[in-house]
Amino acid sequence: MNPPLRVQWAIAGFVAVFVGTVLAAATALVNSEERDALEEARQRAERFIAGAEASLNRTLLGVDVMLAGSEALLRPHRLANGTYDVTGTQSQLRTTISQNLLVRDLVLLQPDGSVLAAAQPDSARLGLPLPPGFVNDAMALPSPQLVISPPLVNFVTTERMIYFARPVDMGGGVRVLAVAEVPASLIASLLSQAADIDGLVATLERDDGQLLVSVPPHDTLVGQRLPQPLGEAMPTGHAEPGPARIGGAPALVAVRPVLYRPLLVAASIPIEAALADAHEQRRFVLAATGLFLMMVLGAGAFAHWHLGRLAQARAALNRSKNMLDEALASMADGMLLCDPNDRVVVWNPRFLEIYPWLADVVAPGVPFERLALVGVNAMMPDAAPEDQQGWVQRRLAIHRTEDGQHEQILPNGRVIHAVERHTPDGGVITVYHDVTAAERALERAKADAEAANKAKSRFLASMSHEIRTPLNAVLGMNGLMLNTPLTPEQRRYAELIRSSGQTLLALINDILDLSMVEAGRMELEIVEFDPLATVNEVVSLLAVRAEAKGLVLAMTSSPGLPTRLRGDPSRLRQVLFNLIGNALKFTPDGRVDVDVTHRPLPGRRVELMISVRDTGIGIDADTLPRLFRHFSQGDSSTARRHGGSGLGLAISQEIVELMNGHIDVHSTPGQGSTFSISLPLEVVQQPMPALSSGGPDPSPAPAAEAPAPQAARRILVAEDNGVNQILIKAMLDHLGHFSDIVADGFEAVRQVQAADYDLVLMDIQMPGMDGEAATRAIRSLPGDVSRIPIIAMTANAMVEERAAYLAAGMNDHVAKPLDLGRLAAVISRVTCPA
Repeated sequence: MNPPLRVQWAIAGFVAVFVGTVLAAATALVNSEERDALEEARQRAERFIAGAEASLNRTLLGVDVMLAGSEALLRPHRLANGTYDVTGTQSQLRTTISQNLLVRDLVLLQPDGSVLAAAQPDSARLGLPLPPGFVNDAMALPSPQLVISPPLVNFVTTERMIYFARPVDMGGGVRVLAVAEVPASLIASLLSQAADIDGLVATLERDDGQLLVSVPPHDTLVGQRLPQPLGEAMPTGHAEPGPARIGGAPALVAVRPVLYRPLLVAASIPIEAALADAHEQRRFVLAATGLFLMMVLGAGAFAHWHLGRLAQARAALNRSKNMLDEALASMADGMLLCDPNDRVVVWNPRFLEIYPWLADVVAPGVPFERLALVGVNAMMPDAAPEDQQGWVQRRLAIHRTEDGQHEQILPNGRVIHAVERHTPDGGVITVYHDVTAAERALERAKADAEAANKAKSRFLASMSHEIRTPLNAVLGMNGLMLNTPLTPEQRRYAELIRSSGQTLLALINDILDLSMVEAGRMELEIVEFDPLATVNEVVSLLAVRAEAKGLVLAMTSSPGLPTRLRGDPSRLRQVLFNLIGNALKFTPDGRVDVDVTHRPLPGRRVELMISVRDTGIGIDADTLPRLFRHFSQGDSSTARRHGGSGLGLAISQEIVELMNGHIDVHSTPGQGSTFSISLPLEVVQQPMPALSSGGPDPSPAPAAEAPAPQAARRILVAEDNGVNQILIKAMLDHLGHFSDIVADGFEAVRQVQAADYDLVLMDIQMPGMDGEAATRAIRSLPGDVSRIPIIAMTANAMVEERAAYLAAGMNDHVAKPLDLGRLAAVISRVTCPA
């Protein structure tokens, strides 16, 4: 008998409800398990990617620090000539890699890619299989940083290697590329922690998708670009659904950047592998829905296992953090890391050693601005509040600037070089390097160089005086002799003496000019001048030399050339004397043309262009590059045939560049040369002054001409050298003046008080009282005698010394060797002022 329908319906309903309840519970449980499995896989991927990133960062940081320290490591093996002891260097490199289990070889490469030193003999002999352009690209970086190559096969081991390179300054202007060779398998071992995560594939890639290392290994894909480069995604470290990095199957993919971009580490767990346990559980639940208790116990066991895995992950994370803290503590430089909100994240002990006043302030979460406010009180304790605020604002601006760097001088005298780099998330990491020793060594070297330069200048000034004094007697007496009746043979001998003396004088002037250029002490005397008159003056003086050689010397000028410019006409004449003189010297026949042109520039300025063109012997192309070097001529035979020290063109180039101009040369052997100078000069609108500045003319003097007759003057001569006394008296007699001679400054001071004189010719270096002291003593006398004109007679050719004579109260100066015409002009200028 069938049970009543109501009971059947009740039983059926109960069964249906129970079945529905069980099926709903099973379905809910299965769905929950799948969600949990995906979440667990996501967490595993994220934990793995964080640990892999930390491990890779420590490894790359260790390699980078080792490469950056190459110069300090090899400094004990540096020889006195700047090279390195090969045996010691290789031994040191081998010792270094023996202390780093990750690095197989450490190599120093020249900028051309050749091996300077290597830890492994095979690398020193065969070199490294670096990609084309790798060395040049790494050396061309604006700031030294770690550069990483794609995987390459080693010549000897046939093993895949990854090369880490960093430019290193070895000192003395030498820059090399330090390269560490790391087996790709060892880098893969850093990712092998993924072995206990089913289905996980870990990859180390560039942001353009190039595969460097994978776990498990996929040798056929290494070095190739994977689809969808990771640079197009946001490397946040969160696991997101997407195609697996290898194979493209649906997966959970987590990506994080390492410390050295553009490297990225990725972890891919296929969805199928992530849900494998859940699918197995689903089959178990559908097959054993009646064993509810067993399922609960299984869930408890699973929860216990899951919690254990979480504990293991936390322990691994703590170990990684402790290792990072130890690495930071071992750094020789200070380090401070701030987050994107400019708040302190972490620092190392060396940072507080450098800035001890921040020890009580620095803490995680403290704003960097707070550190700057505390620091300014230590750096500038006595400064005004507005100055301190300005210092803080500048420090914050540098800190917030991309890739900023600066130097600080601490109150204790230490010099700190700070380099600030922005992290991918917007934070700032700052490295503080103590460069005090290098700065002090640089200061000592600078002081030694300045002292040596001053000593050289004093030596040249002394030698100039000692050479010019007897040369004054030789040229002066020779000039007087040429004004007396002589036989043709005697006159020829005397003219040869004068020519040789003038050549020696020109050489002395060139050496002094070169000394001033090298010391950076050559100065321009900027005055108003007529450019056409200045060029014409030089051409007129050299016309006699051109006529003597049978050459045509002509000058042309462009219409509208300004008549008043501001510049240094004396130095311009010096350059023109050199260029036109060389043209005459190296032109056996033909002509020399001087062209003067100009073109307008903005702001009431013009470019004055002067070209000297000859039909001489010309200059070959191989000689042109060294034409403007010191003591250089076309070849040795040129110096033998034509003479000269080889300094004229070098000094001319320095003078032109000092005037912000430039000098060019074009030449064809056998046809002639053209030298061109271009000078930017200011056009003067106001009238020119009546007289020149009276400064010394550095250009060589022309042959002595008979001076114009002058009114007879009574002149006191203060000169200690007996020969020069005779010479000067003879010159003054020749000019029609009366002269008295005294031998030192004391006698000069007494003599001007004992008799009336129109003028005093005052030697500078005299025993007892020198010329400067005697001039000051005369200027301090009462009455009109204190205003007597005084002309310095000096064998010193340095510009600053001549300025000192004028500052002592002298009216003008005349350089030794004395030239009769120039002496007459100076006497006329100071006794008959316009």
